[in-house]
Amino acid sequence: MAVGKSRGLIIAGIGMALILGATLAAYRTPTPLGIDAAPTMFSAARARELLKELVGDGVPHPMGSPADAKVRDLIVKRLTALGYTTELQSGLACGFGACGTPTNIVATRGEPSGNDAVMLAAHYDSVPAGPGASDDGVGVANLLEIARVLSVMPAPPKHPIVLLVTDGEESGLLGASLFTREHPLAKHIWAAVNMDTRGVSGPSLMFETGMANAWLMRLYGRSTLEPITNSLCYVIYKLLPNNTDFTIFKAASYQGFNLAFIGDVAYYHTPLDSFENASPTTMQHQGANALSSLLALANASDLSPPAADSLFFDVLARAVVVWPVDFVLPAAVVALVLLAAATVLLIRRGQLSNSQAVFGFLGALINVLLSGAIGTALLALLRFLGRLPPMQGLSWIAHPLAMHVGFAALALLTTTAIAAWFARRAGFWGFWFGASMLVALLSLAIAIVIPAAGYVALLAALAAALGFAPSAWALIKERRPSQGAADFAALFPGLIGLSLLLPLLLLLYPALGAPAWPIGTIALCVTGGFLLPLLVHATRPARQRLTVIAAATTFGAICITVLLPTYSESWPQRVNVEYWVDADSGQAHWYTQTASLRLPRAMDETLKFDPVPRDRFQGYPLKGFFAPAPALKLALPELTQIAPNAGASAPGRMELLVRSARGAPKALVIFPASAKIHDIEVATPSGPLRAKLQTLNNGSTVFQAPGVAEGGLRFWVTAPAAPMTVQVADESYELPGDLPDGKKLQQARPKNATSSQDGDVTMVQRTVRVDPAAGR
Repeated sequence: MAVGKSRGLIIAGIGMALILGATLAAYRTPTPLGIDAAPTMFSAARARELLKELVGDGVPHPMGSPADAKVRDLIVKRLTALGYTTELQSGLACGFGACGTPTNIVATRGEPSGNDAVMLAAHYDSVPAGPGASDDGVGVANLLEIARVLSVMPAPPKHPIVLLVTDGEESGLLGASLFTREHPLAKHIWAAVNMDTRGVSGPSLMFETGMANAWLMRLYGRSTLEPITNSLCYVIYKLLPNNTDFTIFKAASYQGFNLAFIGDVAYYHTPLDSFENASPTTMQHQGANALSSLLALANASDLSPPAADSLFFDVLARAVVVWPVDFVLPAAVVALVLLAAATVLLIRRGQLSNSQAVFGFLGALINVLLSGAIGTALLALLRFLGRLPPMQGLSWIAHPLAMHVGFAALALLTTTAIAAWFARRAGFWGFWFGASMLVALLSLAIAIVIPAAGYVALLAALAAALGFAPSAWALIKERRPSQGAADFAALFPGLIGLSLLLPLLLLLYPALGAPAWPIGTIALCVTGGFLLPLLVHATRPARQRLTVIAAATTFGAICITVLLPTYSESWPQRVNVEYWVDADSGQAHWYTQTASLRLPRAMDETLKFDPVPRDRFQGYPLKGFFAPAPALKLALPELTQIAPNAGASAPGRMELLVRSARGAPKALVIFPASAKIHDIEVATPSGPLRAKLQTLNNGSTVFQAPGVAEGGLRFWVTAPAAPMTVQVADESYELPGDLPDGKKLQQARPKNATSSQDGDVTMVQRTVRVDPAAGR
C-alpha cells in the first residue's frame, strides 16, 4: 500500500477504532456505590438489599395475587419507617383491552396544595411467569432508596414530591390509569419521573419525555452526570409494541422523563428475571439518574415551559445537545445549499465534471441499496436455516456477536466493491459529492417527515459542508486542493457521522433484535459513503485486500452463526405449556407455544403432538403445537346477560357479567367480528369508563379481566340487535396437579428454554349465546 495515497484511508481506520473504543468505554454502566456511601447519595448496594427483601424468594406476584399483597405490605412498611404518609388506592381501572382492580401505594411528606408537585413512579406487580426482579423490582427498590435520600436531605426541594408505586402495570397500565383518573393528588402533579425496563442489564436510557421536550432535555442535560438519551430512541420506541406507566402520565399532560434499560432481553418476563440476574451497575445508573432528574424537576423555577419539541442526543454520556425541531428543516436546507455551492465551485474550477457527479451519487446510492438488499437476504437465509426465530418481536439469538461483526463487514464489503466499480468514472470529488448529497437529501427528507429522528444525517451533512472549507479556500485562490485538504473533506463528515451513529447501533440490537443488523448496515453505508473518495486515492491492491477481508469476515460470521445454537441456557427459547378444556365439545388438549415454531424433541417425545403448528384459537396471532389430553371436570367460566330494567337501556346495549367459577385470576371474553364490538364500558364511582378491545386477525375482539374478583366483573357493550355466540374463557397460572402429563412436559422442557409472560396455564373455554334484544 502506498502510504502517501492511502493516508486518508489509514487515518479513517485509526479514527474509527478510536471512536469505537471511546463509545464502548463511555456507555459502560457505572460502578455501584456501596453500603457506606454518603447518606445523600444513591447507593445501588443499599437498593439491592431492598430488592432482595422484595423479590428474593423468586415468587411471581401478578396483580391480585397473595404474593402481590405481600410485596405491597413490604413497600408500605419501608416507606412508613422512613416517615412517609402512605395510602393504598384501590379501584376499578381499564386500559389496553383489559379491566381490573389494582391497588396503588401513594406516599407523601406533607400534603401538596398547589399544582407544582413532582412524582417518582415505578410498578410493583410482575407477570405471572416470573418474579419481576428487574421489571420492575429494580424500579421499586430504587424508589425506596431515593425515598431514603430525600428523607435525609438537609433542605427539602422547592416543590413537593409524591411517590407512586403502581399495581397492574403488566395487565394494561391499570394502576397508573386509576391514579390519574381518580386520586385527588393527580391534579396537583405537573411532572413525573418513571422507572421501568425491558431487560435486566445495560445502561439507563432516558427515552421518552413530556411535551415540553426542548426545555426538559436542557434540564436533563444539566442535572444528570451520565445521561444516555437521544430523540431517535423515542421514535423507535413508538414503533415497538410496548407501553409504560409514563404513557398514562403523558396522556394526563404531565411533563417529565421515562427511564428504562434493555440489556439481556431474553430474561424479560420470564422466571430468569430474578434477583440474581438483576445488574447492580444498572441499578446504580438508573437510580442515580432518576434521583438527579427528580430533584431537577422538584427545584425547577419554570412550571409552565412551552410545549416545544426538540432534536437531542448525548455526547459520550457526558452532555446533552438540544436543538429545537423548528431549526432542523432550516439547517437541513442550509446544508444542502452549502453543498450545492461547493459542487458549483468544484465544477467551475475543473475538479468535478457533471458525469463524475452523476456516477458519484449513483455509487453512493447503490452502495446503500445494495447493502440493504444483501442484508435482508442474509436475514432471510438465517431464518430459513433455522438460526433466527420466525416470531415477530422475539428475534434475538444466544450468540449474536458474529453477526454484529459480519453485518458491519458487509457494509465495508459493499463500499469497497462500489469503489472498485465506480472509481474511474466518479473520481475523488465525484464520490465526495455523492456521499455529501446523499446525507443532505436524507437529512432534508427526515426533517420534513420526522425532524427529531434525523440528527445523524443532519450533522453529517453540515460536517461535510464544514469539512470542505479548506478545499474551498484553495479553489477560491484558484489552487488545486492539497491531498490533505481533500482527505479532510471526506474524513471530517465521515468520522462525525460515525461518532453519532455508533451509540445508536449499540442500542439497536437490544431494542429490535435481528432486524437491527440490516438496518445498521444501511446506516453504516450512509455515513460510510465518505470512505468512497478515500478508497479512490488508495491503490487497487489495497482496495482488493479490503474487499477480500470484508467478504471473508461476512462469510465467516454467517458460518459461525449457522454452527452455533440459536438458544442456550443463558439465552433461552420461550416455551409455554398450556392445558385447555373445551366445555362445548367435552374434549381437552395440550398446547405448546415455542418462539422457534419448532417443538423441542424431548417434549415431542413425551406426548404425541401434531407436527404442524396451529392457531392457539381462531384469530390468535401466534401458533403452537397440539396434543390430546384427558378432559378434567373443571368449573366453567360464566358469562351472564343481565336483564335490563324496563326502558333503562338503549337498543342493542347489553349488560354482561363475566366470572370464573373456579376462582381463576383471569377471564377473557371474545366477541365475533360480526358483532363489531370494539370497546366496552364499566361503571366506577367516578363515572363510566370505556376500554378499547384488542382486535384479532379474524376481526374478532378480546376483552380481558385480569385479577377478576370472586363476584366477577360487570360491563356493558353495544352491538347490533341480533343474537350472537360469544366465547368466554378463564385462565389460571399453573397446570392441573392431577394430570401427570403436565408435569412430564414441564420436566421435558430443555434447559435452553423457559416459560414467559403468563407462563404455563390452565384454560377453560366455552361459548355463550347472548341477545342484545333480549328483554325488549
